[in-house]
Amino acid sequence: MPREKACKECRRIVAGNKCDNCGSTNLTTQFSGIIVVIRPDDSEVAKLLGITKPGRYALKIE
Repeated sequence: MPREKACKECRRIVAGNKCDNCGSTNLTTQFSGIIVVIRPDDSEVAKLLGITKPGRYALKIE
């Protein structure tokens, strides 16, 4: 199973080499904490992090 990576542009956690959220290839395996966003419009945490689409996101990128 491929190691998950976090997008340095939008924080989305992906399994491949390209972010399916923003299209960036600027990814890293150095991240900590995961937030799962179901309804970003109703989530204060998602708003604070600038998350607008449902998915799994890194809380901190190293």
